[in-house]
Amino acid sequence: MNEIRVLVVCDWFLKYTAALALALQRKGAKVGLLCRSHFQEFDFNQDEYFAIISTLREADIDIFTVPGRVSSLRSNAALFRLHRELRKWKPQVAHAQDNHDPRLLMLIRGYPYLFTIHDPILHVGETPLKGMRAFFWRQWIRSAARIVVHGERLKSMMAETVSPERIVVIPHGTTPREDPLSPPAERAVLLFGRLEPYKGIQVLLEAMKIVWQQRPEVKLLVGGKGPESRYLRPDPRVEVSVGYIPEAMVESWFGRASLVVLPYTEGSQSGVGLQALARGLPVVVTDVGSLPDLALDSTFVVRPGDPSSLADGLLHHLDHGRDLRDEVLRFARDRFSWDVVAQKSLQVYESIIGNGTHHRGQA
Repeated sequence: MNEIRVLVVCDWFLKYTAALALALQRKGAKVGLLCRSHFQEFDFNQDEYFAIISTLREADIDIFTVPGRVSSLRSNAALFRLHRELRKWKPQVAHAQDNHDPRLLMLIRGYPYLFTIHDPILHVGETPLKGMRAFFWRQWIRSAARIVVHGERLKSMMAETVSPERIVVIPHGTTPREDPLSPPAERAVLLFGRLEPYKGIQVLLEAMKIVWQQRPEVKLLVGGKGPESRYLRPDPRVEVSVGYIPEAMVESWFGRASLVVLPYTEGSQSGVGLQALARGLPVVVTDVGSLPDLALDSTFVVRPGDPSSLADGLLHHLDHGRDLRDEVLRFARDRFSWDVVAQKSLQVYESIIGNGTHHRGQA
């Protein structure tokens, strides 16, 4: 097939969408990005937002930006302009990330599209969408040619909403380093990212008490923001940074970790886990959702909600050398690299275009 013209679409998930766009471009597609102009994903850090946009423009990816809030009527003129520009750009297929923005949906009307749902079920403590937000989210799903999830286990979570033949599995992507980060001199376990109820922070703290009985020198590193930070009491063995971690600081956090831990009590997948694998860091995960897909082998998978099982997994893998990290990096490159994700995505795009698949208007 000749060069495919792909329009990638997002409200949030700009970091993810940008990486996908660059990978698709490397694979020979012509790529455009349709996104919103807010900075909430970056904790209102405009510099991070514009750095991503600048990188995409330098890669010859066309940018189409929706300004203002969903409820703003002042953006109507801009929407009409964007609609004309997209018609002139002529995408053959669109690939949207999970959102409920009616303007983005309106702008891609008439093009077959994929809709990626990153978390098929609500996490503990999350408020379900209501009113018009819920309505438009359902419209996104109903009109999609394909629904994308990030693991085989997640397909069943969508069973009541989407017919199985419309669901495809494409892994969450990551960008593996050329070489893994070196194991740190001091042993440390890292919990990174949003500190939400489903992340199992209380389970981890109980597990660390067991770890410290055998290995009192091990540090617990916690970086991120969220309501569960209230359980992090002052402790010389625990280092905490509560708040948004800028991209420029992420590497230093992973560089100090012996292991990354995902002690989730429920969930679907983890971008943090993939960031760890991309650096060669082994990840200890609980057996929920598609988290076991991130485990190098079954010894890295523990029972959810079980501090003893979690402590055993951490103690088993705290001490390792460069060989294991090389293996983790190969694992990440073979299964989760953006080139792998882009190739799988292009195969789905080609099947949709080749079959003339369009808006089905069905669940």
